[in-house]
Amino acid sequence: MKRHLLPILLFSLLSLVALSGCSNSKTNVSFTSIADGLAKNVNQLYKQPEITHVGFSSDPEKKLFKIGLAIDHQKIANGDLQQAIQSYLKDSASFTSEPDPNKLLKPYQLQIEEIVKDSNTTKLIAIKPSGSTDISWK
Repeated sequence: MKRHLLPILLFSLLSLVALSGCSNSKTNVSFTSIADGLAKNVNQLYKQPEITHVGFSSDPEKKLFKIGLAIDHQKIANGDLQQAIQSYLKDSASFTSEPDPNKLLKPYQLQIEEIVKDSNTTKLIAIKPSGSTDISWK
């Protein structure tokens, strides 16, 4: 009886290790596919006449997505900018298996920054912490 117990325990332990490794790699694939969707769709923002430059970056270790925008404030109201960002996020989600951007981005951080002209700096204009579905506009 003891001879059969050791192989069963060993098999169970190896299965557990293999499954935990697979679930961790699945998270990275999800992050990568989300980043790809956001990057592929960034031209949607650039096509807005009030947005003059767009940048995108991601950091899988921090589970962070960043969107940088140069904005012509004379041509867009804050509400219209927020609507353009929401539309971009929804359309970007269509590149993944989860069509709801709120569910898709919930485990991740999202930062939206304004690229400040003539100073090579950025100003945080919106943030969504990981675990949340709400974007807080500054």
